[in-house]
Amino acid sequence: MINTLNESHLHKTLKTLYSLENEGCQTEAKAGKYIADILTKEGNVIEIQTGSLAHLAAKIMYFFEQKRTVTVVYPLVTQKYIQTEDGQGKIIRKRKSPVKKNIYSVFRELTALCPFLLKRNFYLHVVEVSVTEKRTATKEKVQSANGRRHFLRDWIKTGKNLDSIEKKHVFHGKKSYTELLPKNLKEEFTVTDLYNAVKLTESGVKRNEISLMVWVLCKLELIEFTEKKGRTNYYKKK
Repeated sequence: MINTLNESHLHKTLKTLYSLENEGCQTEAKAGKYIADILTKEGNVIEIQTGSLAHLAAKIMYFFEQKRTVTVVYPLVTQKYIQTEDGQGKIIRKRKSPVKKNIYSVFRELTALCPFLLKRNFYLHVVEVSVTEKRTATKEKVQSANGRRHFLRDWIKTGKNLDSIEKKHVFHGKKSYTELLPKNLKEEFTVTDLYNAVKLTESGVKRNEISLMVWVLCKLELIEFTEKKGRTNYYKKK
């Protein structure tokens, strides 16, 4: 159980939900040289990843070598509340974070997993969630636990609670990725064309997210570069 000591409420809750869906599974189970979040009775692996997906690359490769099917569950925080407490756990303030994410935001994470995304034994579940990030106020400005702060703050993060699950996207196979391309997209398109088309249904989408989407889909050979006019690249679906 040593792996569960620093487990967030978000990670723990999703692990519990997925374990309940897989009767006879084990949690925090030894699977070769790694510990799997969930090991099904068939010997397949389910990993809940609340951090960067890039950190899973070596683990996924190892499980593939063992002929296991791997499901990665990635909670995408589309709504976040920030709750600040004092040292005794009393809520000082709570506010809604202005940060907006949507399903297209996930492509930033997928760049590291391109070699696995279209494998028959790989599944990606992107779970849109609403969470509350907990912070504890400090008397003085302090560094974060991971030492990454450029500027000291008068609070530290103490947890992340899952409030609700809004939607789940299951990615497996080519169609599951190309379905994110708008149906009204021109046969030959630019990043700007794709961005404008997506904006019609996802108002909070960012242009750099669409640029990363194009990069990933090219890498997966689901779309292809056709020509360059001036400084603008054109693409089409394969």
